[in-house]
Amino acid sequence: MTLRRFLDHAFTVVIFSWVILQFASCEIKVPVTNEVNLPQKIESTWKNLKKQNLISGSILIQKGDKILFQDGPQDKIYAISSMSKAFVGQRYLALQQQGLDLQTPACHWLKNFCTGKMEKITLQMLLNHKSGFGRDLSFWHFLKRSFNSQWSIQDIDSLPLKESHLDNPPGERFQYSNFGYLVLSRLLELIEKKSFANIITATTANAGLQYTAAIQANDILPVSLLLPWGNLQGQLHLKTILFRSAGAGGIKSSAKDMAKWLHSLDMADFQKIFPTPKDHYAHGWVQSQNQTFKSFWHNGASLGAYSLMAVVPSSDLRIVILTDNFKPTKQWADKAEQFEQYFY
Repeated sequence: MTLRRFLDHAFTVVIFSWVILQFASCEIKVPVTNEVNLPQKIESTWKNLKKQNLISGSILIQKGDKILFQDGPQDKIYAISSMSKAFVGQRYLALQQQGLDLQTPACHWLKNFCTGKMEKITLQMLLNHKSGFGRDLSFWHFLKRSFNSQWSIQDIDSLPLKESHLDNPPGERFQYSNFGYLVLSRLLELIEKKSFANIITATTANAGLQYTAAIQANDILPVSLLLPWGNLQGQLHLKTILFRSAGAGGIKSSAKDMAKWLHSLDMADFQKIFPTPKDHYAHGWVQSQNQTFKSFWHNGASLGAYSLMAVVPSSDLRIVILTDNFKPTKQWADKAEQFEQYFY
């Protein structure tokens, strides 16, 4: 066998093996803990992942005004991915307190929702992922949005919507939907008569945040490719990726800013949006169901970024994790994304 043929075969085996690996999960079980030991457990998990070169980014654990643990640059800006949904949820909560009825159908503002069962979809259903939409409107719509440089959330106004776009009847069951939060972002623009970027700017300014804003088309954020032998630093140009995600995943921030924002939240608001302990998801937040302590959290993941934020009201504990690492195999990514198990 010639050297060239051997190398061709070797390359084919490597690529084929890598593709097969992407379909295999690597379930990571974190140690069971309690509220007192939670900060130390998360710190230990972070340090262990860094030792294995499985994570790159910033972490901040804070209790009241005291910093219990921090690592990585606290002012570095990252994409926070799906944690963006909580900013949308908090804005709707503020508007509700000003008189907005969250039981109002989206059809009130978006006439293409005034058809069949879709006319029943309310703001509350969208906020709680019970609109009936799947993760996206369709795979085709996801591709069109991602790679069409002319797409904007204003295009939602003219989408030819029909009942077949719904996976379930509105209000029937929970189904996580990025498209639903895109719709909520557009509805915010129509309700407040401002662009989504300006709404987020005003929201973050009120909280005294310096580095938090809607991602723009010319933004370039860091990305790290972590390999067993090193860390390859690069940049992620967001022109055709996250800036179109708006409230579904299109906000950037820093660990320091996110901790400050969590500190600014009124803990009584969580009781309003989660009236019973069995409520799982509301307004861009997840309520823990199986822990001995009550927490509210959300994670996020996109190419080159993993994020998590959590609040434990009874101990005034706040945790922020932002990363820029991209793992080339799903198994490594699973290991780097295990923190939310502490809050399920």
